[in-house]
Amino acid sequence: MLPLNNTDIVNGVRNRDKQVFEIVFNQFSPSMFNIALRYLRDQDEAQDVVQDVFLNLWRTADNLDERAPVQHYLARATVNTCLNRIKKTQRQQQYTKEQQFTSTESTVEHLLLEHKELEAQYLSILEKLPDQCRRVFEMSRFKGLSPTEISQQLNISINTVYTHLTTALKKIRLGLLNQQ
Repeated sequence: MLPLNNTDIVNGVRNRDKQVFEIVFNQFSPSMFNIALRYLRDQDEAQDVVQDVFLNLWRTADNLDERAPVQHYLARATVNTCLNRIKKTQRQQQYTKEQQFTSTESTVEHLLLEHKELEAQYLSILEKLPDQCRRVFEMSRFKGLSPTEISQQLNISINTVYTHLTTALKKIRLGLLNQQ
């Protein structure tokens, strides 16, 4: 078949002439593929874009302007389709990042809540300890005093300090285990 001019191409595509459409596809798809490949850098994606562009040409053939070259229409449609795909990919990546941030933020909030609950349980158990036992434990853990320093300040034996510390730790451990 002889090469078709732009008017013949537009009229053939508008009339859904499969032979004309096949000629247009064979003539212009390689250059549209190259355009898409430059934008997307992926052969499969570029091939998909070319298929979409020509499918859209077939669907919207009635809208073709016979004054504008079909090759220009196809090139513009290819570029626009590529840009839309790039934007869609970027939006999906942004959404994924936001979801990761949200789930991380949610995890942090959950951990903070658990920490507050655990701390409240810990303080509740600590309040229930006998006075001397609690005092020894607080001096050891909160003030960082050694058993020798505690025994000197409270005027009790070092063995009593160790006994109070052991008792306090057991009761705290058991109290926390029982509340879970």
